[in-house]
Amino acid sequence: MSKLRLRLAIFVAKLVSFLSRLIGNQGETLPGRILLAIEPEAISLLAQNKEVILVSGTNGKTSTTKAVATIVSQLGQVATSGSGSNLSWGAANALMSSAPYAVLEIDELHLPAIIAQTDPTVVLLLNLTRDQLHRMHEVKRVADRWHVECTEAANTVFVADIDDPYLNYAIANATNVVRVSFGGRHHPDGAVCPRCGEYLTWVDGDYSCSCGLTNKSSELKFEGGSAAYRNALLANIVGEIVGAEPVEFESSQLERRVTKVIVGKNVHFRLTKNPASWTEALQSDLSEDVILVLNARQVDGIDTSWLWDLSFAALKGHHVVVCGERALDMAYRIHVEGIESRVVDSFDQALSLSRGPEISVLTAYTAFFELAM
Repeated sequence: MSKLRLRLAIFVAKLVSFLSRLIGNQGETLPGRILLAIEPEAISLLAQNKEVILVSGTNGKTSTTKAVATIVSQLGQVATSGSGSNLSWGAANALMSSAPYAVLEIDELHLPAIIAQTDPTVVLLLNLTRDQLHRMHEVKRVADRWHVECTEAANTVFVADIDDPYLNYAIANATNVVRVSFGGRHHPDGAVCPRCGEYLTWVDGDYSCSCGLTNKSSELKFEGGSAAYRNALLANIVGEIVGAEPVEFESSQLERRVTKVIVGKNVHFRLTKNPASWTEALQSDLSEDVILVLNARQVDGIDTSWLWDLSFAALKGHHVVVCGERALDMAYRIHVEGIESRVVDSFDQALSLSRGPEISVLTAYTAFFELAM
């Protein structure tokens, strides 16, 4: 009966997907929802015949998943979510493919359940930092959930960047682990040990605790670099575990950035949605003209208190214009740090105030897809 119900669920879901595309809707949510509504165990059943790889973290999930899928495709056809749909419905939709491999981007809160349902070969953990506080709450909440499931998933190899103390805690009791370090780096939420609650001791980006949690001991160690560089290496480590050859990636392939020519100017859009992505962007080569776009819709995170978790000192000396639904939050935050800006009502107004031919635009999630895609 279960097999029959699964076949029926797949037929109906694929039919809905076909009809949805006919009317111009390319989303992956509805077919997955229908599949799970008819057969709640669909993810577990469909994963049984596949080698499953999961990718999760606060930042870099979508681009790193694409990189892992590219690497694994050397071995055979890969099922994955092209749109970045990373909840259970997106996973269910991708798993309907007959491909022998599945590389799935998974939302942080959904990861424990998807691990339990798919018994994955490898899980790649990228980072954990404050993001969408109305949904995720503090980082420790997510890390605790990961810790429980990583401990229980005895058949899975976990690849984790342990320069992030929350990832190191998550995989502390896991059976099969590849701990990776890039020489250490500071974590904006890393004052307290996530395992025992004592203060961590930080020295030049390395941390240690009296309970033994530290990034000074790892199976693999590399030189430090940008998030794109780190994620490319992590993706290739996953590929090596499943038997694929390494693939070289350009940094732009693992960063959410787009360049468009608008009114004769090169406008460089970069997604900045939380402290980690803002820190990466602010360390990049910014143009003299910088536009900051801040929204606070559901997927952006409606709580903007994270603005106080990072330094905007890199904006000093730049011509800064701020817009977006929460422009005043951003303008006040950078004003406190001694950076003056012009607040305007729209992106078009901000663009008209630019002085040079190159403009860096650091933008919230919703604004990135409205303006750059």
